[in-house]
Amino acid sequence: MSERILRALMQLFAIIAKVDEVTDASPEAVASSNGRRIVEGFLRSELNEALIKKYLELFEEFLSVHHLGSAKKDGQRKRTSVNSVKVLRICSQINEELTQRQKMIVLLRIFEFIHANEHVHEQEQEFVHTVAESFNISDKEYNQLKSFIEEPVSQLLDEENFMYVSSREMDLKSAKQLIHAGIDGLIRIVRMESVNIVFFRFFGTDEVSLNGQTVANERNHILNQGSTIRTSKSSPIYYSDVISRFLKDQNLEPLTFKVDKMQFHFKNGKVGLHEINFAEQS
Repeated sequence: MSERILRALMQLFAIIAKVDEVTDASPEAVASSNGRRIVEGFLRSELNEALIKKYLELFEEFLSVHHLGSAKKDGQRKRTSVNSVKVLRICSQINEELTQRQKMIVLLRIFEFIHANEHVHEQEQEFVHTVAESFNISDKEYNQLKSFIEEPVSQLLDEENFMYVSSREMDLKSAKQLIHAGIDGLIRIVRMESVNIVFFRFFGTDEVSLNGQTVANERNHILNQGSTIRTSKSSPIYYSDVISRFLKDQNLEPLTFKVDKMQFHFKNGKVGLHEINFAEQS
């Protein structure tokens, strides 16, 4: 991801970042904001430690430009105002360089941004939808991601691209489920089919790790190919365990790999490969 695109993304994030207490406009207050933590999480998935610091500082600089000037002026709690012209300009700037997979990750982090505080303004929802449209993300996947982020754990999302991992069987008709001993709580998973990316979140009090690294329960995470999830009380859950649940219902034609009387002799008559025969199913 180029420097130009990362700079544009920091500006995009800054437009909607929350400043909880605008009367306290010190750099320390900004640094502790929920918005900064979400930006840092995004950057950690893309950059090394030195560049993370650089772009966090750039984010805070943009944050000051977009928020703190008006905050000092009125000294009151203020919701983010969305400048549609700026948003569309930034989206058009980054649209051609980001892959569709990267755009989906950015959209996930923007959803997290607007839910960093308890109240989500209608204008902020419109902003996210504008970004999704600019990124050519379908309404179907936009709504799936929105439900994945917004719905409480008590609301089961019983749709085909959702999945739940828990230690007990659940009453689901369309969503997939994986019964896994030792899960104290549940893991909600969504698969964005167009880019084959899997997001998950653990709802519970146990410590959860991704590829051996402890991750925050209140965050949403990417389950990449070859990754594993585990809690302090469970055995590993592999990426293949998850993706196979989504793929098994697709009518994929079975493949057979067959080797029939294969052998090889060198020119001098020596045997390079004795005759072998075998067959394997997909």
